[in-house]
Amino acid sequence: MGIFKFLFYSILGIIAFLAPIKIGGESSILMGHIKSLVIDGYKVQTEYLVIIVSLITIIGTGISFVKRGFKNHILNEFFTCGWINTIVRIGGSIFFLMVHYGFGPAYISDENTGGLMAGDLIPSLIVTFCVGVLLMPLLTSFGLVEFVGVLIAPFMRKIFKVPGYAAIDAMASFLGDGTIGIVVTDQQYQRGYYTQKEAAIIATSFSIVGISFAAVVADFLGFSKIFMIFYGTIAISTIIAGVIMARLPFKKFKNEYYQGKDIGGEEASTSFLVAIKKAAKAAEKSKEIEVFSDSIRKVGIIYITFIPVIMFMGTLGLVLAEYTNVFGIISMPLVPFFRLLGFPLEIAKSMAPTMIIGFADMYLPSLLIESVPSEMVRFIVGTLSFAQLIFLSETGMILVASKIGFNFLDALKVFVIRTLLTFPVIFIIAKILLSVGILVN
Repeated sequence: MGIFKFLFYSILGIIAFLAPIKIGGESSILMGHIKSLVIDGYKVQTEYLVIIVSLITIIGTGISFVKRGFKNHILNEFFTCGWINTIVRIGGSIFFLMVHYGFGPAYISDENTGGLMAGDLIPSLIVTFCVGVLLMPLLTSFGLVEFVGVLIAPFMRKIFKVPGYAAIDAMASFLGDGTIGIVVTDQQYQRGYYTQKEAAIIATSFSIVGISFAAVVADFLGFSKIFMIFYGTIAISTIIAGVIMARLPFKKFKNEYYQGKDIGGEEASTSFLVAIKKAAKAAEKSKEIEVFSDSIRKVGIIYITFIPVIMFMGTLGLVLAEYTNVFGIISMPLVPFFRLLGFPLEIAKSMAPTMIIGFADMYLPSLLIESVPSEMVRFIVGTLSFAQLIFLSETGMILVASKIGFNFLDALKVFVIRTLLTFPVIFIIAKILLSVGILVN
């Protein structure tokens, strides 16, 4: 029975997350098709759902802050947090209501700031999280994690200093969405699959932005014809950064399991038979009703703890980018650096802010550089914006809101480190592509 459950649910999970399916002339994973169906057909209902979530967040978090918590542990799990997070959650909820109902400062509801977040990103995220978290147990709760983990544990441990289980997180990010990858890592950490340090490495190294969104950006920058090279560059730079980051001290993050939960460590053997046995045992233990009800609870927690935070930080970041020259001023020291690399002064001035502004939102660098005629420059900026991984409108705040232990400063540090690690790799690849005529300067 255990083997049957493992095979049945794992195959469904692979189909849902990892197998491209062509529907209506568009090729995407099943989760992507479901997301598109809901967003295209039920956008108004999705916005109403965000309004309800915003109101619940304001009321619940406000009451919890005044009462200093609830007696009910479930209500505490949803609404109780520190004063900074309280401000951010309530602030993000109010921002959404401002944009939707058209009140408050114009710079909040601007179509390039809060309007972009509330109109495009948040509805998309709320569907992504719902579909992704409800379907994710197919990959994580019925033995596939254990099966893959046993087979490739030595490789993952030797190269990235993490368990083989991390391969599932990486695949979910690669073909699904980087935000889902981080959520999976957070959930697996809480279940006892990773130590805090391992979870930190996985969340900041493997949660690459999904291939479907990369295709959109590649098309926007004019690289559809060489998309595999475009995404291959992102993947190569991400792998190299992951190998290096796995060997950084990460002193803040301990080799300890969340609340002492340890699933028992990795299997010493890597044989196929052992992998099957361990997967079947895990599948046998999992009860469908319990898994589903737990997923529903996690969707609710994500809606209350992640969505308002993303709205708040993303809007503030976009306001700074749109209405101030903060990113331009901060990036000024980078202009001489790009001049030293051989870029003309005007190009260097255009490139410099893109190195930093991606911390607000990963789409912003491409918007700033789209009109630059140099293909090499657009290629470098476009691929780097993915390889940097951390941006406040999504992944950065999801990291901060997770149980792994990241704060805002940690997210900023990871962004800087990943920029420093991936830029040289991407620059070298771009120079090679230029020399063979694939790119034009």
